[in-house]
Amino acid sequence: MSHLGFHCHALDHFEDVIVSNGCSAASSTTSSGEHGGPDAADRAHSLAASIHAPLVRIPWYPSPPTLSFLCDVDEQKRHLSLAMVEETMKAAEAFGAEYVVVHFPVSPTTGVNGLSHAQQAAIAWDSAQHLADYSQRHRVPIHMEGFGPSPFLTVDFVNQVVRSFPCLRYCFDTGHMHIASQRDGFDLYEFARQLAPNIGSVHVWNSRNIQDYFSFGHIPVHPVQKPEDGWVDISRILRIIVPNNPGCRIILESGNRYPQSLGGTISEMVFSG
Repeated sequence: MSHLGFHCHALDHFEDVIVSNGCSAASSTTSSGEHGGPDAADRAHSLAASIHAPLVRIPWYPSPPTLSFLCDVDEQKRHLSLAMVEETMKAAEAFGAEYVVVHFPVSPTTGVNGLSHAQQAAIAWDSAQHLADYSQRHRVPIHMEGFGPSPFLTVDFVNQVVRSFPCLRYCFDTGHMHIASQRDGFDLYEFARQLAPNIGSVHVWNSRNIQDYFSFGHIPVHPVQKPEDGWVDISRILRIIVPNNPGCRIILESGNRYPQSLGGTISEMVFSG
């Protein structure tokens, strides 16, 4: 499990889900900052640490804190997101983080009426350039995670960005990409295959559809989940991605409790690969 890790919203279940399961990586996201960040725990156990922007809840940033305006027409909103990302990059550099995950490309929050696809693409590309600048300035790679409906959540756009800015990679989120494939009508596994050489990390959780996501959020992977019932075939996804990326981080991005209404018990949880 040298590349397997678990995502922590806080440090209170750090021992239970990371250390006790023999994981070698930890991903941290928004907290109040009261516990001093992830670095002390990670270093104590010789773990590789990554950060999901933002690391610390910033008082001037809208809620939810993971909201991204990087593809937004509103320039002020874009600059707000870029400022949040740079704050996170400063913290990541100080912590010695392995990489930072940023939601991009994303759905615009303001109307794009009257803007051509080329004009929207120029906005997204400008944000990608800023991400690359921050990555190089703070010497920490950025892994882009597509989120929500976006005309730029495509193999061509993502590959073009990564090839143009080698400090950027893609974070393939199994649950969100499954929902996107249902919404946008593409083949999830073919998407992964075409993107595989430029994938730096994988966020692993499961869902059958958008309704599952609204009801349960990030559902942990579980032995009862069968592809024929609509679940992502996690093993197949990893077989596509990992051979192309020997150093790819596999991050379990869910809680450590499985919804009983979905037919499983906590004794059946699987945290090992």
